[in-house]
Amino acid sequence: MPDYNTLDRETLVRLLQRRDAERQLGLVWERDEIEGDSAINSDFVALTLDPALSHGNAPWDNLIIEGDNFDALRALRASHKGVIRCIYIDPPYNTGNRDFVYNDRFVDRAHRFRHSLWLEFMYQRLLLAKELLADDGVIFVSIDDNELFRLGMLMDRVFGEDGHVATCVWQKRYSRENRGAIGDAHEYLLVYSRDQNAFKAWRNLIPLDEKQASSYRNPNEDPKGPWQSISFTAQGFRPNQMYEITAPNGKSHFPPEGRCWAMVEQEYLKLAAAGRIYFGQDGNGVPRSIRYLSEVNGVVPWTWWPHEEVGHTDEARKEVQSIFGSQTVFDTPKPVRLMERVARIATKADDIVLDFFAGSGTLAHAISKLNAEDGGNRKFILVSSTEATEDQPGKNLCRDVCAERVRRVQAGYTNAKGIEVDGLGGGFAYLRARRVPTHRMTQKLDHAEIWTALQLLHGHTLTPWTGGGFAASTGGDGDTFAYLADAYPSSRARMTAWLDARGTHAATLYSWSPERDRTADSPHDWRLIPHHLRERFGR
Repeated sequence: MPDYNTLDRETLVRLLQRRDAERQLGLVWERDEIEGDSAINSDFVALTLDPALSHGNAPWDNLIIEGDNFDALRALRASHKGVIRCIYIDPPYNTGNRDFVYNDRFVDRAHRFRHSLWLEFMYQRLLLAKELLADDGVIFVSIDDNELFRLGMLMDRVFGEDGHVATCVWQKRYSRENRGAIGDAHEYLLVYSRDQNAFKAWRNLIPLDEKQASSYRNPNEDPKGPWQSISFTAQGFRPNQMYEITAPNGKSHFPPEGRCWAMVEQEYLKLAAAGRIYFGQDGNGVPRSIRYLSEVNGVVPWTWWPHEEVGHTDEARKEVQSIFGSQTVFDTPKPVRLMERVARIATKADDIVLDFFAGSGTLAHAISKLNAEDGGNRKFILVSSTEATEDQPGKNLCRDVCAERVRRVQAGYTNAKGIEVDGLGGGFAYLRARRVPTHRMTQKLDHAEIWTALQLLHGHTLTPWTGGGFAASTGGDGDTFAYLADAYPSSRARMTAWLDARGTHAATLYSWSPERDRTADSPHDWRLIPHHLRERFGR
C-alpha cells in the first residue's frame, strides 16, 4: 500500500478515479436517485417522560420510547453508546403488502426503487445500532426471503464479514402451507457481532428440554444420577490417541478408520478407574464415555430453531389474543418463546437489551418472564412509532399496543378466557422522542427533558422532574450529579444545603451559568447547559 501522505494531488486524483472505475464486489443501491429519508436530520432529540403512561413506581430502569427509531437511536447513542449487550429487531420485511412505510407512505411492490428505499432506511439505523453495541455484543435481525440476501450483504457492510455469527432458521409454521409453488414454512434470524470471538467466549448454552433430558437414564441405579454414554472417538489421526483398549470381557478395540480416541491413554485410564467408561450391556462393546445429567449445563445453540422449541406464528397470535382479546391488534407478532431463545443465548442477569422495531413488545415480555424465572435484572429498551397514517391519524401502536402489552404482563391481567394471569413484575418509563433544532435548545428544552437526559447520560434510573429549581441523583456506583435549573434564591439555597451535606465529596453539577455558580475552591465539576448536552449528542 502506498504512503498517501507523500503523493501529490494529481496522483491522488488519478488513484481515486481508477478506484471508482473498477468494479467492486458488494452491495450497491440507488442512493442518489431515491427520495431522501425524511427522518434523517441533525436536530437534537429530547426525550419527554410521561409518568401517566409509565408503569410501576419510579425510579424506572426499563424504557419504552415513542417516536421514529432514527431519532430514538441518536438519543440513545449519547447515553448508551457501547453498553447494549443484545439487540433484537423485527424490521418491515418489504413484502410490498403495506408493511413498509417510507416518508409516511407505504411502499408497494410496483415501486421502482422499493429495495433501495428499504436498504437506505435500514442502513441508517444499523449504523447507529452498531455504535450502541458493546464490543462483545450481538444483534439478531428477523427477516424472510423478500430481503434476506440484500440484508445479509448490508449487514456484512455494516458489521464486516467477520462479524457474521450465524444465520438461524426459525420454523414458523407447524401445518402445511400450500399457496406457493413450494410451501413457505420458515424465516431467518441473521446474527452478527462486533467481535465474533468475544461473543462466543461468553454466549450462553441452551437449557436441555424434556426430550433431551429424557435420554439420560439410570438403569444401574448409579448414585450420581441419570447418565448417557457418548462417543469416545474424535475425528482425525493423532498417534498418541491410537492405542488398544480391552473391554472388561476381553474384546480388543481400536479407533475406527479416520478417527482416533478422544484423549490420550493416561487420561483414558483415569476415566476407566473412575467408572466413567461404558462397554455396553455385554461388556464387550465399543468404549463410550459416561456423562451425567447433573454435569450438563446446556447445549450449544444450533442454527435450526424448530417450532416445538421456540413457538410458531399461530402461537404468537394466540398470545396477543389472550392479552388483548383480539388477534388483529397486531398482525405479525413473534412468539414469546422465540424471544426467550434470543435472550437465553445472548444475555446475562444484568444486561441491557434493545429492540428498536418493538411492534407488540414481545421482547420485553420475554425479558420480564426470564427475570421472574431466574431473579435476574435484565433491562429492556423498546422503540416503537405510532404508525399513524393519513387514513388513521389517531393510531398509536407504541402507546396502545406495545406499552399496554408490557404493562399487562408485568402487572397481571385477565385473559380472553376470563382467567386471571399473575403479573411478572417490573416497570418502565414511557418516553416520547421530540426533535429540537440545536440552535434553539436554549429556548425549546424544558427542565424535565434536561433532567431526563442527564439521568440517562449518567446511567441512573429515571425519576420525574418535580420542579423546585434544583435536583440531585446518586447512582448505584456512587456517581452523583445535580442540576440547578434557575437562579432563584430558593433553588440556590437548596443547592447550598445539598452541597454542605455532601461536605468535600465531589459531584458533577449542571447549570445554565456555571461561571456564576462556581466558587473558587469548589471541588465539583461544573458543566454548562445546554452546551454539554449538545456536545454529548454529537451529529
